[in-house]
Amino acid sequence: MTIRRHYADGRWGQIHLRIDRSGSVTAPPLLMLHPTPKSGWIWEPLIPALAVGRAVIAPDTPGYGASDPPPTPASITELADEMLDLMTNLARKGVIPLGPFDVVGYHTGSVIAVAMANTAPDRVRRIVPVSLPLYDIAERTARMTRIKAGPSLSDDGSHLSAMWDHMQTLFDPRIDTGWKQESLAENLRSGARAYWGYAAVYGYDLATALPRLTQPVLLIAPEDDLWEPTQRAAPLIPNVTLTPMPGAGHGLFVLERDTIAAMIDAFLAT
Repeated sequence: MTIRRHYADGRWGQIHLRIDRSGSVTAPPLLMLHPTPKSGWIWEPLIPALAVGRAVIAPDTPGYGASDPPPTPASITELADEMLDLMTNLARKGVIPLGPFDVVGYHTGSVIAVAMANTAPDRVRRIVPVSLPLYDIAERTARMTRIKAGPSLSDDGSHLSAMWDHMQTLFDPRIDTGWKQESLAENLRSGARAYWGYAAVYGYDLATALPRLTQPVLLIAPEDDLWEPTQRAAPLIPNVTLTPMPGAGHGLFVLERDTIAAMIDAFLAT
């Protein structure tokens, strides 16, 4: 594996990131943003496949993985600004080339990618959201209320088995148990902050943001828990290519690595 781990300074402390810069770098850098409550770990199967001729950067967003948290929950706009600053600082240090870059996101990472693209259309060249959580205001409010209640912790560990049971409903049935265990471990790393990313998503007006996008967009739609919201989101995006992946659930970057890498490579090369 050619992935190297680094730390960069951010406004809330250190940001942990994975970087692969294999071979001669000729294409724009690629930033990969993970879902809640995971980390850049989710991208490890795809990073080497996408790092041929480009620098690939997969940070842990603040408060997740090994990145320091903000003192209070950050908004999507604040997270987008932090990721833009990260790319600026990496370019200034010569870690990645200067100039525009591309962004791939997954769930929460997709929303951050949209916010980055609207904030800095001169810097974000193309985006690849994998699933988009498009909900109306009533659903966003209801979901915000539910997640802030949060799960209670149990001395007997039953909250862990409850989390496992819930995750089983989301996993692609083809994925192996070892990967499921790693996925559960990533969920636990953020502790009581686990809901912060969801709160950021439900507090962001994605329906207004999507029509403002000026970049080409490849919207990948696995048949996961955001299958229907993603279908609703597609018509709002001006320059979109929708690619459904029926039957694919969480774990798809392991199971469908070559297909997804080829899809993203072809889109970024055009």
